[in-house]
Amino acid sequence: MIKQFLALGFVAVAASACATEHRTQVVVADDACTRYGFTASTADYVRCQDQRAAQRRAGRVAIGYDSARLTADAQAACESYGLSRGSANFDRCVQDEFVARRPG
Repeated sequence: MIKQFLALGFVAVAASACATEHRTQVVVADDACTRYGFTASTADYVRCQDQRAAQRRAGRVAIGYDSARLTADAQAACESYGLSRGSANFDRCVQDEFVARRPG
């Protein structure tokens, strides 16, 4: 009887060792965070997505908001995503953020 339980236990352990899990993550091709150089599903990518969502909830600025302040806000947002000033990805981000914040 004990031999049967041991054999059954061995088979159960062996069968579970063969089990695998496959995960598929779908990323939109025009995703801003991937365009800025972040790899999908990394901690930096998730931070970028979270920060972008927070910035979008803030909405556009009011008419009369000065262009220099708008640029500074866009730069601060891109830094919060984890991008380094002076990089091509930072510049691309600032352009996107400027447009996203612009009134109208």
